[in-house]
Order: sequence, then structure tokens, then C-alpha cells
Amino acid sequence: MATLKEIAQKAGVSVMTVSNVVNGKTEKVSKETLERIQSLIKEYNYVPNLNARSLVKNNSQTIVVFVSTFVSHENVFKDPYLSEFFGEIENLIRQNGYYVLIQTIDAIENAATLMKKWKADGAVFISPVSPEKIHQLKQECDCPIVFIDSCDSEETSLTVGINEFKGGFIATKHLLTLGHRKIGIAGYYDKKSAIVQARYQGYIAALKEFGLDEKDAVILHTVTTYEAGLYFGGAIANHEYDITAVFATADLLAIGIMEGARRNGCIVPRDLSVVGFDNLSVSQIVTPKLTSVSQDLKNKAAEAVELLFKAIRKEEIAQPHIICDVQLELRQSVLERVL
Repeated sequence: MATLKEIAQKAGVSVMTVSNVVNGKTEKVSKETLERIQSLIKEYNYVPNLNARSLVKNNSQTIVVFVSTFVSHENVFKDPYLSEFFGEIENLIRQNGYYVLIQTIDAIENAATLMKKWKADGAVFISPVSPEKIHQLKQECDCPIVFIDSCDSEETSLTVGINEFKGGFIATKHLLTLGHRKIGIAGYYDKKSAIVQARYQGYIAALKEFGLDEKDAVILHTVTTYEAGLYFGGAIANHEYDITAVFATADLLAIGIMEGARRNGCIVPRDLSVVGFDNLSVSQIVTPKLTSVSQDLKNKAAEAVELLFKAIRKEEIAQPHIICDVQLELRQSVLERVL
């Protein structure tokens, strides 16, 4: 494999000219010279030395995307939400000319060490991080970090989330509007989680608007997996819960509930109405198609990446805490209930 100097000699140009072509700075390079250099690069299979480039530029053109394994300690990418969201982020980072490293971690403390080791120019955490851990990472890392679905009020923290309260509210209100009064909320219930509590409070606010209150709430406390949904769908079908509808805080859980109910003779939406959360692509290919709260992963990823690169370029950031809107995508998993 040829070196940069050898490519320059064969092309009859300076090393700087070849370097400019390699780095995409071709404005001052003639068409003929550009084609000659690109042909030689291809012929001799020239690959830039990223380590050397990092030392010269004092950056690595690398962004690290972190995903936590705090809960499951399994293959986190079995979760379609994480897979879809990472795909959107990776595509946008690549369009900005940067490389992406994906890393799962079981302890936040490990992230700072890895970012320093890889000389990362920035990082995105697509799993929730507590305010305490956010402050710790900011103290230990020099590069910009964007935290997804994490709450922190400090102006120096960069966060992107969604209107969780509205999501819980519109999902529950839709079921109430169609005549349901015994509505369960299925998901991981944690009083310490601002995100979980916001969705729950949206659910409660909708109940109150229709003359119900918190004592009418039915909480199906569970992890948001398909397997958990199978269990609770069966439990609902077997009348262990006195509900006619359920708002599941993740599509995968909702789909499991529908299947678990079906296996036990309860048909969705005839006997049980179900609303999910995330509006993943799988929601449109299950039977029945799942009504779901859409958080528009494309927009959420775009906001996160734009925020990150503004910080990398040291541009002024008017809004460090971005809240994206949500809306309800109506499909086939909900049916009007005649009172």
C-alpha cells in the first residue's frame, strides 16, 4: 500500500495537494489533477492513517454512541427502538463526515475512560442517564456529550427528549373518548424516573378529565419486553385485571400483550383495546396494526446530532434542552366500547 508521499510523487503534485483531496478539500484542485490523484488512490489502495491524522488535527473524527445494559445485560439491539434510533443517529453522523463507534456499557463510570482512550470528539448516550452521572461525566470528559431521554436542568448539559406527559395523556384520552373507563398502564413503574413519572402523570390527568382519579389507575408494573407482554396479555385475558383497555409504554410490550391475549382467547380490539408507545415500524406489520404514540425518531435523532455538532464547532447554543413533540398514530388495535 502506497504512502501519501508516494501518491504525490506518482501524480506529480505536492503532498499537500494529495492531502487536500483525501480530506475533501478539492475547491482549488483542477478536474484533471483530481481525477489523476483519485485514480492513483484507488489503484494503490491508499488508506489514510487515522491515528496520525488524529495527532496532527488533535481530533479523531469519531463520535461514540453509548447504550446501557444496566437492566437486561443481554443483547440490547434486540430492542427495535434502540436499533431504529441508532440507525437514524449513525446515518446523520456519517453525513457530517465523522465515524461512529457503538459501545454498550454496564457502568457509566466506564464511559469517560473509553472516550479518552479513543480520543472521541463527542458522544451520544441513547439510554437515560441520571443527573448525578451526567455531572460526573461532564467533569471527567472534555468533549461534548448529548444525553437522550435524560433530565438535567443545568444550562451546560445537552439533552434531547420528548413530551412524555403529552404522550401518556393523548394515549389514555383516546381510549377514554372511545368509551373505555377501566384502563391499565403497563410498563416499568419507577417513582425516581422523571420520564416514567411524566407518562404516568399524563395518564392520570386524562383519567381526571373524564371524572376518574388516581384510585382508578391500574398499574401493570413490568419490564418493557415482548415476553413480559405475553404474560400480562394472558393475565388480562384470564380476568386477573379488570380492564377493557391498556396503554403500554413501549410498542414491544404492547405487541406482546396483544399476542398473549390472543393465545388465551381474548381478541384485540374486540375484547381488549391496546395503545403502544414509540410508533416503531413493527407497529405497522403486526395484526392488528398497533395504535401508538409517535415520537418521530428521525426528528429526535436530527435534533440530537445538530446539538452535538454545534457544540463540537463551539457555536452558540440557544436551547440546550430540546423537547420534541409527540402525536398519536391511529390504527386498528383500539375499538369503541359501548357503555
